[in-house]
Amino acid sequence: MFDAPKTWRLEAAYFEGQIDLKAFRQRSAQYPVLATDPLIIEVVRGELVVVTKFGAVIFWDTSPKTRDDLLAEVAALPAASRRDERVGDTLRVQVGLDPGREPDFNDVHVRDLTLEKVKVISLAFGQSVALDHFEHAVDAVMRSLEPRISALHRRGALVGSEREVLRAVGFALEVRAQVLANLTLFDRPPEAWESEAIERLDNLLYDHFDLEERVSAITQKLVFLNDLNDTFLEVLNHRKSVRLEWIVVLLILVEVVMGLTGGRH
Repeated sequence: MFDAPKTWRLEAAYFEGQIDLKAFRQRSAQYPVLATDPLIIEVVRGELVVVTKFGAVIFWDTSPKTRDDLLAEVAALPAASRRDERVGDTLRVQVGLDPGREPDFNDVHVRDLTLEKVKVISLAFGQSVALDHFEHAVDAVMRSLEPRISALHRRGALVGSEREVLRAVGFALEVRAQVLANLTLFDRPPEAWESEAIERLDNLLYDHFDLEERVSAITQKLVFLNDLNDTFLEVLNHRKSVRLEWIVVLLILVEVVMGLTGGRH
């Protein structure tokens, strides 16, 4: 379909949360649809845009105006989240040049470019950018909890008020839920199961972007955060029970003192 020797320049952007592909198609009905999941549209001849449900948008040789217009369309969706400006990447796809070579640092080489290969390359590239966002989010949670972890280690106590601790736990749980919800959308493209050549390309891209290792690292951090949240909540419950015990002790002391005082009269 896109067999002519050419170097395609790809750009990827990421929106937090998920993108409603159906709603995007309705807003952008003027563009021809080449595939539905991921959504691939041809804005003008030779300019492709790939929109994934997990939040990544990939531009194939699009002009700056086309890119900005399409990003605005995604941002205007009813359930759209904000774009993460911290993450984004570029990639070159070289068609017909050095066929069979493994991907370089910022280049992918393919013998020819079919719609199936556009899907596979876009999904792997988009997942890489999405993982950049998840890594930033999880690391931000880890940094925010470091003072409490350090205090728990040094003093054996949880610093901060109950409200502050619960807000920290809530923040960690929110990020964990968002990351897990999006990671479940990281399916391998069905084309990889139907073609040995597509499967080989998909595996090369997974290795190129270190997708499996990065997903594993994020998953381990999420497990750690879950265990840490459980620990914080247990310490809070212990703090509450100790507080209640002191209240009971004080009430008993008050009753004793009042009894003694009343006995003297």
